[in-house]
Amino acid sequence: MRTTNAAPAMASGVAALVGRLHQKLFGHPFVYDHIRPLAVGGIDMSPVYAALEAGPDDRVLDVGCGTGDALGYLPPVSAYFGFDTDAVAIARARQRAARQPTLNAQFEARLLGPDDLGRLAPTKVVLAGLLHHLTDTEARGLFEMLGAVPSIKRIVTQDVVLLPGRPLNNLLARGDRGRFVRNEPDYPPLAAGTGLRVTRSWVIRCHPYTGIARYLVMTLEPEAR
Repeated sequence: MRTTNAAPAMASGVAALVGRLHQKLFGHPFVYDHIRPLAVGGIDMSPVYAALEAGPDDRVLDVGCGTGDALGYLPPVSAYFGFDTDAVAIARARQRAARQPTLNAQFEARLLGPDDLGRLAPTKVVLAGLLHHLTDTEARGLFEMLGAVPSIKRIVTQDVVLLPGRPLNNLLARGDRGRFVRNEPDYPPLAAGTGLRVTRSWVIRCHPYTGIARYLVMTLEPEAR
């Protein structure tokens, strides 16, 4: 009699279904901003932006800024620059910025390039929800590009993460639109040899009290030049 282990196949099928639903639903800015937090028990990214330690003299660069979530967390800064390839999300971010003119926010619906870094001279960089959309090679290339910018003092990243003993979190993580969700130990090595060093790496809940999803947060600073 032939026997099969149906559990792994079933789990894989459920994760694939969650992924398809996630991409279809959460790709819309309204759903991303208002429905997604309900699905994961709330979202409060205060710890991410607190780790950035941005102040009034900082020029903040947000790579993969999406709909401009950072505008709800950042204190007053000298300038804020958001880059994302999703033109619909950028349109939503510009609407947000128009209601907060004191933040001096600018948005670009395109990829960030080396020339932008020289022109903008950022001091702090946010990579929120970005690394799990990039291959290892792409992530290292981005870190190398940022590591070569003399003005940058600190980078903060935040990504969905696979964790032992967290089946619900892992189901949500595997269903994320990002194709390169990693285990916790696999994120810090992405910065090795890029001119940056990871100064801290820790896991937070998407909301400190009610969140069911976990994120890995890292702070990075330039190696001694």
